[in-house]
Amino acid sequence: MIANLAAGFFLSPFIVHRLGNIAFGVWVLAVSAVAYLGLLDLGMQSAVLRFVSKGHTQNDHQGASEAISAALWVRIQISALILMVSIGLAAVFPLVFTVPSDLAREAREAVLLIGVKMAITMSIGVVAGVLSALNRYDLQNYLSLVQTAVRVIGVVAVLRTGHGIVAIAVCELIAVLIYNFLLVWVAHRLYPELRIRLNKPKRETLRRVWTYSSYAFLTTVAVQLVYNTDAIVVGKFDSVTDVTYYAIALSLCSYVSQAVNSMGATFVPAASTYEAAGDSARLLMLYKNGTRATLAISLPILITLILRGPSFIGLWMGPQYSHDSGTVLIILCTAFLFSFANRTASSIAFGIEKHKTGAIWAIGEGVVNLSLSILLVHWYGMFGVAIGTMIPSLFVHLVLWPGYISKLVGLSYSEVVWKVWAPVYLSSVPFAIVTYAVNARFPAHNLMVFFLQVLAVLPVFYIMIGLVFRNYVRSEILPRISSYFLDGARP
Repeated sequence: MIANLAAGFFLSPFIVHRLGNIAFGVWVLAVSAVAYLGLLDLGMQSAVLRFVSKGHTQNDHQGASEAISAALWVRIQISALILMVSIGLAAVFPLVFTVPSDLAREAREAVLLIGVKMAITMSIGVVAGVLSALNRYDLQNYLSLVQTAVRVIGVVAVLRTGHGIVAIAVCELIAVLIYNFLLVWVAHRLYPELRIRLNKPKRETLRRVWTYSSYAFLTTVAVQLVYNTDAIVVGKFDSVTDVTYYAIALSLCSYVSQAVNSMGATFVPAASTYEAAGDSARLLMLYKNGTRATLAISLPILITLILRGPSFIGLWMGPQYSHDSGTVLIILCTAFLFSFANRTASSIAFGIEKHKTGAIWAIGEGVVNLSLSILLVHWYGMFGVAIGTMIPSLFVHLVLWPGYISKLVGLSYSEVVWKVWAPVYLSSVPFAIVTYAVNARFPAHNLMVFFLQVLAVLPVFYIMIGLVFRNYVRSEILPRISSYFLDGARP
């Protein structure tokens, strides 16, 4: 996670300034357009995680093998479709988004290469579900580090030698090839009992996988509508240049999402394991502690971006991006401020096969988001697109999700809000006040000062967390720390 954040943080301004606003906007549009082909996953990845995790826990290796084989069989055919669609998309892309003539050929080639990359990920990438299902996120992260390193080194090298978006796409493709090759090898060594076959799966296996994955597919569709649609709406109804301003703000939100999702992803197999073992008490504790931990990680970052985001973007990307990208950032972070509170709830719903309701809500959020964005972009430009994203998100995550998760884990709506959420949110109030005061009285003039100020203020938040949860810290955290140092001191 730290490597990805660092790569994105240092690479983004480098790419923007090397390519320029228009070329970078074309690159963002190309990635966003091809990302829609990810909808063809049909939720199979989530199904693999669920059934491999359950099969491994119950020693049902045959069932786990049948599930992943069925998913791979379907995804290979989907990959072939992705390649064909990418060819057509590459042909019409410069016309749909009015790409400058001098970038038209590069745009077509980039779209095609991104499509090839997605096809490889769609087929071979299904194996990633094996590592996640077995809670081997350490191995999965090592492989991701290799992919990130290859991608960053390649992108920096090609841009320094004067190449453009096609060369970036080639670097992305090479990194994905290396990652997936290593992924297959590691998965085989980790779970040798798993037998993957490419022949047509049994109808019953396909039905079982599809019953689960269909609602995961709806959630994937919703995610595409909520996030990848924004750049396309801005590019289609506003301007290609404004895509760059919007993408800068969205990228910062994406970095925070990576941190939250890296935690939330581990909760899916954990919830599946507890549900398979009938351990409702541990499922409840997973929800409480997972939600509090997620908020404890995300709130300081989001509050900092809301209160100091414009000045940070000015120091990071350049003062010309400060106002427009900063305003978009504030709007988007306001939505994330509450959606992250339900990240653990969503993971638990997926883990225990109760994700149907959440999927329907997500689709509704995506449709309303797209409709509002198209409506508001005519009045407020890219700010209207951000507002169109924020409004439905606040409704879904403040009104709908707390009531639903309360039924799944045995809490009341008020207990979810006041006993799980409120202590962490209230702990963040002093941090927000101090952050605002520092920004107003001591504005940072470079990134080093900015980060030092954030680090200086951060203890305020965690001291408050420690005070609010002092009984838990005293009974759980301090004994573990003491035990760690005592064990380390023994010969």
